[in-house]
Amino acid sequence: MAINEEKLNQVLSHVGDMGLKHRVRTILEYLAIQPGDVVLDCGCGDGFYLSALGALFNCKVYGIDHDWSLLIPAAQRLIKEQQLAMQGNIFHLPFAGECFDKIIFSEVLEHLPDESGALREIARVLKPQGTLAITVPNHNYPLFWDPLNKMREALGLGHFSKDRGFLGGIWAMHLRLYYPNELRQVLEKAGYRVCAMKGLVHYCLPFTHNILYFGKAIVFRFLPHSSSVRDSMDKFAWQKSERSTFNPIHLLQAMVNTIDRFNDGFDSLTESSMCLAAQATRASKGD
Repeated sequence: MAINEEKLNQVLSHVGDMGLKHRVRTILEYLAIQPGDVVLDCGCGDGFYLSALGALFNCKVYGIDHDWSLLIPAAQRLIKEQQLAMQGNIFHLPFAGECFDKIIFSEVLEHLPDESGALREIARVLKPQGTLAITVPNHNYPLFWDPLNKMREALGLGHFSKDRGFLGGIWAMHLRLYYPNELRQVLEKAGYRVCAMKGLVHYCLPFTHNILYFGKAIVFRFLPHSSSVRDSMDKFAWQKSERSTFNPIHLLQAMVNTIDRFNDGFDSLTESSMCLAAQATRASKGD
């Protein structure tokens, strides 16, 4: 089913994270959702993929995550959109076997102590001809994305602790990052056939990761701001059409979008990139 590009641009219009923009586009490309598909977002977080799918496709979407703090606001919003998000354990999914046509598993694997166990459980609920779209952070990330950790690693000092907040950078809350061959190996070990893989986002502003994840918190918590500024930093506010000409966030977003245009068409697995995306299916006995 062809994607409504105008609608997709509208859905992504308030997304300041260029990584998320490219992940959404790639995941939709990999899943090739058809009318009536049953889709699971495993590790749905705040439910952005659920909202996007509901706006773009005629399909049934479920989301699951273990974090109540993310699920409560997501559930309240998704009820209005007739989508379903629930709390659950990724190692024991509350679904029957082979019940999903497509599964999203985006920016989750790097947090899990048992990566193979999670992937095998996802394979259990994926239909035999179903598709998994997965993204993970790339260990070969661009210097500008996280200069502090990149320089430390280049000097043989290792990265800052994942528990160091701002200094943790791309490693914050992550047990591991992945090189392309490592992602392929863990997928194949868990019983998948990798159909496609590419890198996403090579060009970016300096300290992009740090700005994204801590700049918003600083503005919301400590600086006076208008409702227009708040909406412009809320990726779910894409349904609101009002855009203030004098909103400084829009100027910053325009600058980011100018740089991000260089990422269009980028898919290298040898050059540095912010994350890796893979399309996989359950391996057959002959694979």
